[in-house]
Amino acid sequence: MIRLAISLLMLVLLVTSCAGNGDKPQGPPKEVPKSALEGLLLSPDEINAVMGTEGMTAHPPVTEMSDHRNLLPNLNCLGAWQVNESAIYGDHWTAMRQVLLRAPDNDDWDNLVVQSAVIFPSTQDAKDFLGQSAERWSKCTEHNVNITLNGEPLPKWKSGELTKTDDELILPFTRTKGDQTRACQRALAVAANLVMDIQACKPAGSSVTQAADVVDKIKAAMPR
Repeated sequence: MIRLAISLLMLVLLVTSCAGNGDKPQGPPKEVPKSALEGLLLSPDEINAVMGTEGMTAHPPVTEMSDHRNLLPNLNCLGAWQVNESAIYGDHWTAMRQVLLRAPDNDDWDNLVVQSAVIFPSTQDAKDFLGQSAERWSKCTEHNVNITLNGEPLPKWKSGELTKTDDELILPFTRTKGDQTRACQRALAVAANLVMDIQACKPAGSSVTQAADVVDKIKAAMPR
């Protein structure tokens, strides 16, 4: 009887110890140095797993902001319409890395992800940028963007309702090119001094949460 009681006590201690180790919180992310930036973005295989696709092709990394304000001077919508716009980020950031992936890898793609990570000088700078973006995006909900370039219409873009938290913005939108319609999601999120700027698109009728899913994967890879 004594041996049975001792055995039961040891089993309880072992289970308690294992549960405690498994449930131990990791703690908040640390500020990201420039040297860690390259390893944060997802690989094509990881993107395929998130998107439920095969054959997503990655384009070469981009390390500079784009500038499309000549096409869309409305800054309330420019940052929601395109990832990593210089007119939106200004000169406050210190380093960035962006990778576009799509399948098939042509202008008639069915699935697309633009993932980027942008380092700011401090956590407060990154939070301030998210706050500024929240104010702008809130003025670009249920909004149509119709742009013509060199006499040719660009894909039509229509936003939905913005969802905001203290560290993330989520905006659904549809993209229409001729008879091709894509359901998309934009996610802009902050963790420590890192801003994650993500776009994900799938065929019409899909439930698109993958931009937010990519944010979660990048956050999990941040140093702690």
